[in-house]
Amino acid sequence: MYFCRKQFNKYTVMKNFRKYFLLIALVPALLLSSCKKDAPDAPDVDPSLSFKALKTYMVNNNMDLPNVLDSWITSADAVNTLMTDGDDTNDYYIIDIRAAADYDAGHIEGAVNATLGTIINQASSAGGKPILVVCYTGQGAGHGTVALRLSGYPTAKVLKWGMSGWNSNYSGSWDSNVGDNATSNWTAAPGNIAGNNNAGDPEYTTTATDGAAILTERVNAMLTGGFKGVDGSAVAGTPANYFINNYWALSDVEHYGHIAGAYRISPLTLAGGEYQNLDHNKQVVTYCWTGQTSSMITAYLTVLGYDAVSLKFGANNLIHSALESHKWTAAAHRDFPVVVSGAPAQGILTDYLVANDMDLDDVLDGWITSAAAAYAVQTDADATNDYYIIDIRSAGDFATGHIAGAVNSTLGDVITTAANAGGKPVIIACYTGQTAGHAVMALRLSGFADAKVLKWGMSSWDISLAGAWNSNIGNVGTSSANWTAAPGALVANSTYDAPSISSASTTGEGILAERVTYMLTNGLKGVSNNDVLTTPSNYFINNYWATTDIEHYGHITGARQVIPLSIEGGEILNLDASKTVVTYCWTSQTSSMITAYLSVIGYDAKSLKFGANGMIYDALASHKWSAAEAKGYPLVASK
Repeated sequence: MYFCRKQFNKYTVMKNFRKYFLLIALVPALLLSSCKKDAPDAPDVDPSLSFKALKTYMVNNNMDLPNVLDSWITSADAVNTLMTDGDDTNDYYIIDIRAAADYDAGHIEGAVNATLGTIINQASSAGGKPILVVCYTGQGAGHGTVALRLSGYPTAKVLKWGMSGWNSNYSGSWDSNVGDNATSNWTAAPGNIAGNNNAGDPEYTTTATDGAAILTERVNAMLTGGFKGVDGSAVAGTPANYFINNYWALSDVEHYGHIAGAYRISPLTLAGGEYQNLDHNKQVVTYCWTGQTSSMITAYLTVLGYDAVSLKFGANNLIHSALESHKWTAAAHRDFPVVVSGAPAQGILTDYLVANDMDLDDVLDGWITSAAAAYAVQTDADATNDYYIIDIRSAGDFATGHIAGAVNSTLGDVITTAANAGGKPVIIACYTGQTAGHAVMALRLSGFADAKVLKWGMSSWDISLAGAWNSNIGNVGTSSANWTAAPGALVANSTYDAPSISSASTTGEGILAERVTYMLTNGLKGVSNNDVLTTPSNYFINNYWATTDIEHYGHITGARQVIPLSIEGGEILNLDASKTVVTYCWTSQTSSMITAYLSVIGYDAKSLKFGANGMIYDALASHKWSAAEAKGYPLVASK
């Protein structure tokens, strides 16, 4: 028995030891397995601690609500005064957060378009200028302005009443939203406001651990969520669904009354603790007079973690008829100028051009005359039919020798100079007939419908001036790998979007005048044949020849053939506005005219200088510069 018991005990001890060893070995594995299973991908910070960190950071950095609501709004009158005082240093950097189409249809000059979600990124381009946020009514801008004021732009402001207040054409957003939607759930003056109760701190989920990072995260969450608004009829209809805060002075509540069940928590601060009187377990609705202040407060509360909404249009949507102040009326809006851009401006312009016989085929009718024809008119002893000749070469070259009676000007001043023509038809003379194309296009679009280019320029008037043409003919196309030999197939045409333009005018006539000035100010838009032939894929190339000529000579590889080219016929949309449009013809005189026209209507356009004469000169059977084109007509030198 003793032996058996002893043996048994030894066996039992060994068995228990093995169990104990196995248990010890399993414990770390179980602990590791448990950690892997239960650990979240990004552990949340304790909600109560994260709010306290945020609150402390905001109070310590002057971001309590009263700080954010300090001078946060400005009027259209004040903005217009600053923007037109001739001092660019005090101008606002204006961010317009309306839809792109509405921005294009009319915005404040200099404003940039953004969204609520991209407003902070856009503000980084302000270059130190104070920021003004513009929306339709001044309400959506409140959310954007709070985001900016909490993100390093403490002086950002809202444009009061939004674009509705800037120009009467945009007042519909306010005009259609005033009303008397307060129902039986309106407590008449001086009705009792509900007593305040402490509901504690709001809570939210965050992965950040310090106040600055939490604030950045919360601001981004607010912007991502978009504008938070609620209709007055919904709140006044079922006020019990909300925690309602009337953000008026007590005397105003006693004068007008309030939504039944509303509280009045004003002041509303973090430092003073009044924020705890808001019930974070319900949707917090703030209302003010216009929905502009309440938008600011709603954005702020959303950052803090509340489910907050702004009562849209405020008291103006609830008791508009009764209001004695803070009231939207026709007197609230102005008629300050707006800029039209994008498709709306381009559409207004092109419609105007077609309606007034200024489509491209109209202005390319009879636009050029030869030196021989001009000389015959100028020397026929009949002064009544003489041309008014404007020579746009340099003053030095003009002084050395010019056509008798010609006046010297520049491309930029050609319209002003033409005003002195006294009813005479105008001829523009340049070196080669190319720059003159831009000038004549400007004149034909500006009331001088019979203006003409002097063909071949002064190179054709007198052989002594022919160097500009003689030195630029050549055969670089013939030897280029990017010349497609005859009868190579052209790239098939496609349809593209129209280009976008900006204009301070909203009429076709005004937009056209601005665009012509823009074209002239930017000078001749030309590109060398070497640039185009070396990398034709960098351009959208339009060969402006007849099909039979393309089949005979070939073309630049990748070129299209968009001809006819008109607005009314729709062919203009066969040009790709997203690329530089290069037009080439025989001599670059027609392509200069076309390039100028395309620049006016919004294309990034260039004329291939010297046209086919610079690419396949020897092969040309017509449209060719030669010694026969250079005359020997007299020149007059200036003293």
